Amino acid sequence: MLKPLAHHQLYRATSLKNLPFRHTRRLKPMTDFLGQERARESVEMAVAMPHDGYNLFAIGNNGLGKRTMIRRYLESVAKARHAPSDWIYVNNFMDPRYPQAIELPAGVGAVFKQDVHKLWRKLSDRILSAFESDRYQDRRESLKGELSRVQQDALSQLAVIGEKQGVKLVLRTPGGYGFSPMSEGGEVLSVEAFNKLPAQQQEKAKAAMVDMENRLRKVARKLDQIEDRNRDQVDKLNEEVALAVIDPLMAKLLEKYAPHASLVRYLKAYRSDLLDHLELVLNAGDNQDATVSVGQVGEQLPPVRYQVNALICRDPRQGAPVIFEDLPTHYNLLGHVEQVTYMGTVATDFTLIRPGALHRANGGFLLIEAEQVLEHPYAWQSLKRALRAKSLKLSSLEQMLTLTGTVSLEPDAIPLHLKLILLGDRETFYLLQEFDPELETVFKMRADFESDMPRNPENELIYAHFLGDVANREGLRALDRSGVARLIEESARAADDQDLLSLHARGVADLLRESNYWAEQEQAEFIASGHIAQALQGRERRHDRIRRLYLEDIGKGNQLFTCSGQVIGQVNGLTVVSYGDASFGLPSRISVTAHYGNGEIIDIERDVELGGAIHSKGVLILTSYLKARFGAEHPLRFAANIAFEQSYSGVDGDSASLGELCGLLSAIGKLPVKQQFGITGSVNQFGEVQPIGGVNEKIEGFFAACQLKGLTGDQAVIIPVQNIRHLMLREDVLAAIKAGQFRIYAISRVEEAIELLLGKTAGVMDGEGNYPEGSVFAAVAERFAVWHDAEKDDDDEDEKPAAAAVSVAVSAPANAPVTPIV
Repeated sequence: MLKPLAHHQLYRATSLKNLPFRHTRRLKPMTDFLGQERARESVEMAVAMPHDGYNLFAIGNNGLGKRTMIRRYLESVAKARHAPSDWIYVNNFMDPRYPQAIELPAGVGAVFKQDVHKLWRKLSDRILSAFESDRYQDRRESLKGELSRVQQDALSQLAVIGEKQGVKLVLRTPGGYGFSPMSEGGEVLSVEAFNKLPAQQQEKAKAAMVDMENRLRKVARKLDQIEDRNRDQVDKLNEEVALAVIDPLMAKLLEKYAPHASLVRYLKAYRSDLLDHLELVLNAGDNQDATVSVGQVGEQLPPVRYQVNALICRDPRQGAPVIFEDLPTHYNLLGHVEQVTYMGTVATDFTLIRPGALHRANGGFLLIEAEQVLEHPYAWQSLKRALRAKSLKLSSLEQMLTLTGTVSLEPDAIPLHLKLILLGDRETFYLLQEFDPELETVFKMRADFESDMPRNPENELIYAHFLGDVANREGLRALDRSGVARLIEESARAADDQDLLSLHARGVADLLRESNYWAEQEQAEFIASGHIAQALQGRERRHDRIRRLYLEDIGKGNQLFTCSGQVIGQVNGLTVVSYGDASFGLPSRISVTAHYGNGEIIDIERDVELGGAIHSKGVLILTSYLKARFGAEHPLRFAANIAFEQSYSGVDGDSASLGELCGLLSAIGKLPVKQQFGITGSVNQFGEVQPIGGVNEKIEGFFAACQLKGLTGDQAVIIPVQNIRHLMLREDVLAAIKAGQFRIYAISRVEEAIELLLGKTAGVMDGEGNYPEGSVFAAVAERFAVWHDAEKDDDDEDEKPAAAAVSVAVSAPANAPVTPIV
């Protein structure tokens, strides 16, 4: 006779002897990869490989703490490395559409920007002062006066010559100077007066005017040349005055940045362009461009062309960067050029170039969630393109999609050297691997994170260090030994295995925070096992609404359930209901009917499209088992219908196939099933019972339903023997079992389940192919034989003459009911 499981088999407690400490405050923080030695090896190798394509794809379930573990390791590596280069963008004075990128040692970029902006402020102030000085004004006026005197002398000489010829030099607007006929009194003749002169005199005046106009043009050309020379002298004066200010200030910067040839070239170009655009200095107050980026309050920014865009500035003391980008769009990854609206026109300039995550992480490490980067259009393609090209070139999505022909900037590309770590679950990785052939060329390293680790004394102590690290990092109270032991046990329950510890770091951190809340309410010094129990109970209460409604329906009789008595073809199956982040177990009645037929078992769930593929597979397997055991010599002439009663949503999984098989044997052999049993397990074609998932929830769900009906001590759950190691039952279930009010049986074959549920031995076939009288298989075989004999009778009826068949049919009343053969 099969015995129920012993109490110690239902829950594996943590021995306090394995935890030689009083509280976790005295434990060294756990900074290593907990239970992830294989993943750690991949991460270390990916970081160390200097070759192209050795980026890392970290694979594992959400909540394992992949990002935290990898980031902490990368930060420790990054601290030992030199800070990568600064990058700045400066104006290309020859062609502003192509801004120049300059690489500088870490910490130099920000300083250079400040120096250049300070240079502008000093230059603008001092140049204005120099140009407003009396000395400059005197020299400029002197040049102007000299030009004016030369102009006046030349014009005066022309005027004298003209008057001798009877024409007068006059100022015409806007044509400038010209000659007109003159009266004897020296006045300019009007047109009417000129027309009254004799023809000979008019001709003489016209000839004089033509001659003087020719003379005037020659003088004007000489005056233009003199004016150009004067203007050159003024420009030379301006340059002389400006250089007197610029060169001393510029010399300091040239000396300071002499080791950086690119900056020296830029400063020389800056000096040359400044001399060509002194008006920007002299009119600085009126020429502040609206397209410049806004500086600090009260800061006087230079004109755009003389600004420096410090794109990436590093702290040389911080080592290499470790960046996590939580919104990996195309622009957030590769950077972009902003635009502003100025006087109704969209404009941009190099100061509006903004860096992306790849710029910030350049020379270091970048972490991205794979699912997030795949959600944003063209982000994945742009990311791969940058990694392959090892270059960061700004490009807008509009231009890539040819949605706009707007002329924009084309900044210099920046070399890209970093390690990219992509974080994702297995499904995402395998989908990418299938549909993106380039994945292996860009991500040659894979770190596969485990979901659990072996539970042994050594690992329990390591797990205690991990819990202490989480509590310390979150600013929580330390745990005492009882609290650590309780969390280790809860971790084993989360792993669904007495011999494993779950590595779901997020779940542990959440439970610790909630336990700390209860410790805080009691003003306790440490988090103890009682506080963790309170947190678990509180979590169950918060997530218990749907489960409570199910149990209320059972209590009211709306959901049919019985845990006493015996019924033919009715079995208490066990199911797990999942919604959101909560799951719980409940009993579900399985009903089976059997009758004469063609050997088909109808899965009602499948036929109404409520059954999943795995559930349908389980039904087909038990069909195969029946035919192999009872139909080896002749076909089985039966039909059966299997259904989950009061099930109105999808059903999947094969964990009910053992219960369905027992219910089917009960219905065929007309043997009642004991209703005090709940049963779960999968079965194969040879009658071997296979393990299932959610065993703790299923047992606890059946126990809760039995509590509503009243525990008698006869109620029990039948589980596969392989699931014993998965048992970590709740305290109330353990207490009931210890008090003899509830039991659990573990089986390995169908025959053991039959003996428990039907109260009879299954039976073993003898050498003549018969089963012992009174056994379950004997009753089933006898029923099959009845159906087989009925088939023979049908065949004999078919062999009678057709006339006899007709006479029988005609002699029957037209409205006689049809009685099926059983």
